[in-house]
Amino acid sequence: MITQLKIKNYALIKSLDIDFKPGFTSITGETGAGKSILLGAIGLVMGDRSDSSAILDPTEKCVIEADFYIASMGLKTAFEDRDIDYSDHCTVRREWAPNGKTRSFINESQVTVSELKWLGTQLLEIHSQHTGLLVTQNEEQMKLLDAYCGADLALAKYQKTYITINQLKTSLKSKQQALAKIRSDSDYNNYLLDELQQFAPIEGEEDQLEKDIALLSQSSELETSLSKIDAILDGGQGSLIDLIGQLKSELKGFTGLSSELYDYFERIQSMGVEAKELARDIQSSAGSYESNPEKLEQLNQRFSALQLLLRKHGCNTSMELMEKFALLQQGQVGENHLEAEITEIEEQISALFKQMELEAKDLHGMRQAAKDALSKRVVEQLHQLEMPFAQMEVLVESMGDNYNEYGNSRVAIHFSANKGQHPMPIEKVASGGEISRLNFCLRTIIAELKQLPTLIYDEADTGVSGEVASRLGYLMRKQGGKQQILAITHLPQVACSGNQQLFVYKNNEADISETQIKTLDENGRIVAIAEMLSGKNPSEAALLNAKNLLEIQSA
Repeated sequence: MITQLKIKNYALIKSLDIDFKPGFTSITGETGAGKSILLGAIGLVMGDRSDSSAILDPTEKCVIEADFYIASMGLKTAFEDRDIDYSDHCTVRREWAPNGKTRSFINESQVTVSELKWLGTQLLEIHSQHTGLLVTQNEEQMKLLDAYCGADLALAKYQKTYITINQLKTSLKSKQQALAKIRSDSDYNNYLLDELQQFAPIEGEEDQLEKDIALLSQSSELETSLSKIDAILDGGQGSLIDLIGQLKSELKGFTGLSSELYDYFERIQSMGVEAKELARDIQSSAGSYESNPEKLEQLNQRFSALQLLLRKHGCNTSMELMEKFALLQQGQVGENHLEAEITEIEEQISALFKQMELEAKDLHGMRQAAKDALSKRVVEQLHQLEMPFAQMEVLVESMGDNYNEYGNSRVAIHFSANKGQHPMPIEKVASGGEISRLNFCLRTIIAELKQLPTLIYDEADTGVSGEVASRLGYLMRKQGGKQQILAITHLPQVACSGNQQLFVYKNNEADISETQIKTLDENGRIVAIAEMLSGKNPSEAALLNAKNLLEIQSA
């Protein structure tokens, strides 16, 4: 149960420290005093979404801290599994720094918001007028029935299978679309693949083709030029080699006169050797440059075919064309691979669907088995709330092969408050007060079954008055013997029933209005109840009436 709440710099609260006791605590105060701020703070420390605009002074840190006694809840292992420090007196704190950063702690272990939410579901539930209206919706009625029959684990198991099937169906659809696209393009892609396969592009061949074509195109002129060069080099008398020989003869007799003359002779001799080698190489290669019109035609055809393929595939080089060829080959392999993957996914879905059918059947059976017992318990409580003719019927029908995240059950709660009236959907026959009472009974029964230590109501008594309010207060006080109950109320009968009464008021003495809370003693409760009965400055009669009501309701 919650034992203490500390609030600093939040909404209209500058600083607040509240102690809570076991049993039923009623929370009262004028409209607009800030009672809902209290519940908002509890919600935030339990993981609700935060809003920095709720910070009172944006230049100061905002801190909300709640203490809980959890010794009897068996949470030590769960704490250790999450690597959170454990203590029987658990402190949960949430901080908002002026720079906007938030931090959350459980027993000084820094935690995530999701871990706060996990702990919050173990410790308490908050019900408002909004949750009262939820009870009219079929999905909420399903959740209430599941909570009553303890279907949490079975539902989680089913939902895991259901989600997996939907994920596989999404993957299957994507792969089927990909396969359909491949098949729609299959003929054209096969044609492109065959064309490239026959052509067999070679990396860098466009440059080589251009060189070979240029060379063969001028082969005749080149052959003539090489013949002339050969004649000049080694064509007999008057050739370059003959002239070099004459130079050698002229200088040979003088080489011994100086090293310089000898060097000249050596250089002339080297020129002769180089000239002879050059002439020999030119003579040897001359045949390679013979005119070959047939080969030139072949080269031109391949070059033209290459240019055509480059344009067709949007490529700039033969390397890119080879990559395109590889992609087309992969596409062919990919089609076979996709077909195998699709078959495998379909088999997985089929097997999981059979598993899901069994899990849904188990859920449906649990709901069928619990529906009458839930109806009976709620009706018993409604009779105590001045609804002697109340009837409730929980309808559980199978939807056959129509599955959703809750299985294939359709759940509807039908209700009647009047004698002789057949139960019908809640929203069609129940008044606001009747819905409030029905919601209270359902939430209280289920919270007790779930062994929640704390249950909080925010104006759950909307629409009731008189004897009904007295009975509602009595039931809250009685329920407080089993679990801690906190209730914000505007009804004096409910307020009187509390083992403890907190009074929320607005202090306007400073420059900024500030919400404050105090625990009322007996005299304070009498005055507060009298004001609820007759307004400000209650008369002696109103005070006496309040005292009598307090004695009756707290008996």
